[in-house]
Amino acid sequence: RERERERAERKRRGIFDDIICSLTALLLLQIGEDTRRQTAPTSSSGNAKGYSGSAGEEKALGTLLETKRRKEKAQDRVMMLLFQALSNIISRLTTKNRLVRSHKILISNSCIINPYLTYYFRHSVASMAERRELFVALAHVIEALCTDEDLIEIILGKFSTRKTGLPAIFKTLEKQTALMMGRMKESEVVKKTSREIASDAQFAGELNRVLSAGNLQIRRRLKKIATSSKGDGDEEKSDEKDDEKKQKLALESFYNENCVGMVEIYDDKSPEHVFKKEAKNVKGLSSKLMSRLTREVGAMMNGLPPGIFLRVDSKRMDVMRAMIIGPQGSPYTNGVFFFDIYMPSTYPSVSPKCKIITTGRGSFRFNANLYTNGKVCLSILGTWSGPGWEPRYSTLTQVLLSIQAMILGVEEPIANEPGWEYEVGSKRSKNYNGILQWGTMKWAMLHYLQNGAPQGFDDIVKAHFWNKRDELLKKQIPEWKAAAESAGDSGKGPYYEENKISGTVNDTVKLLTESLKKLKPPNLQEEDDEDDDEDESDQDDF
Repeated sequence: RERERERAERKRRGIFDDIICSLTALLLLQIGEDTRRQTAPTSSSGNAKGYSGSAGEEKALGTLLETKRRKEKAQDRVMMLLFQALSNIISRLTTKNRLVRSHKILISNSCIINPYLTYYFRHSVASMAERRELFVALAHVIEALCTDEDLIEIILGKFSTRKTGLPAIFKTLEKQTALMMGRMKESEVVKKTSREIASDAQFAGELNRVLSAGNLQIRRRLKKIATSSKGDGDEEKSDEKDDEKKQKLALESFYNENCVGMVEIYDDKSPEHVFKKEAKNVKGLSSKLMSRLTREVGAMMNGLPPGIFLRVDSKRMDVMRAMIIGPQGSPYTNGVFFFDIYMPSTYPSVSPKCKIITTGRGSFRFNANLYTNGKVCLSILGTWSGPGWEPRYSTLTQVLLSIQAMILGVEEPIANEPGWEYEVGSKRSKNYNGILQWGTMKWAMLHYLQNGAPQGFDDIVKAHFWNKRDELLKKQIPEWKAAAESAGDSGKGPYYEENKISGTVNDTVKLLTESLKKLKPPNLQEEDDEDDDEDESDQDDF
């Protein structure tokens, strides 16, 4: 019996080795093809021989894409079978619900599983749905690994705290799958084979089931590692630099995980969405619009440019609200500016609609391109001259990035004022900046600290101002106060009637300073979904 067990174990190890070798070869082949595609020179469309105009180009491109799809489908089929075998082997190499030690070492020492999962799960869920059979097999590998706390180390790898590591990717994917699931009933979210998964929502449900349980196990494992490491270091106090580094990493992780969220915006009345009446006239969203929005929002969940945050209505994906933090070096630095966004029913054939709602209740104009009635002037929105919206390539991310860079990122906004461009570098420009700096302190800082930010943004706003509190109190506010007092009303500058500040600078600075000093440290730690007492039932999650 002992010899039979040894023979069976050697056979399993041989099969495992074969699978790992095959997966390694296929991954290297796939990476090589991707590299060649990125570095291959593009052929000139003006070739005299065999050129048949745009129709000929489209036909050739269609043939090329079809050939690529067939090749990709064949590769996916082979990899799917290999991953199915791998998940089955990991699941069956157990004795009394515990993995045999020799097999555990063999699997843990494999250097290909983590790179493979990272390579494929960096895609958006919408892209995965197009290759659902392969990704269902990959999800079941994750499920098999998460049944043993030692094998979770394969998922953690060396980058568990970075946004490029698998734990961070899985958190993002869990949000994306929840978004795609829509209104699926909980009773429908049960384990299914790849053949039983017919729709994108069902695929998202299966992936969400695996990821939510897997993320729970990963959090517990990380918590256990952190607890054990603290035990040895109770006697030694960490340096201030180490604490600052940890706080910075925690804050960066918090921003990354909360850059996009789903909240109630359409029915929220504080403040009411600018485009609510227009959205009310549209009774239902077309499948084409939903597909495009799901793809774009899913891609943005992977990460937005620093300083940009987005909230999407949980019932109406065409209704959104964005927050943009003023970039360094501009008179909007560290201010928070909110924009209401609406995606028309004909999107992406037409551009999104966007209005700023940080206007001091319609009393303050922050820029030539930002009106007190909310209008945002940008060529990509069709509200200004220049390169416009391109349905095939333009995205909402580009709109938000344009606002951040071209409007809020300008060091001397007087350059955006028609007829005032020649004043760049002058005293008048400096005075105009002082007025804008006062407006930023009053309406893009103090207003939201006193009255709270719009729904879904409050934690982000408090974390931002807490992080920048010392910088604001020690340097920025004193400098801006002096600039605003020196500027006065600047009667000969732009928007004199709208941007009056006389007699209010000291009051604004005093209240802003008090509000910043009252801020409490943000809670950046994740809360466990269940109590530690329930660790015994971890396996039931799968």
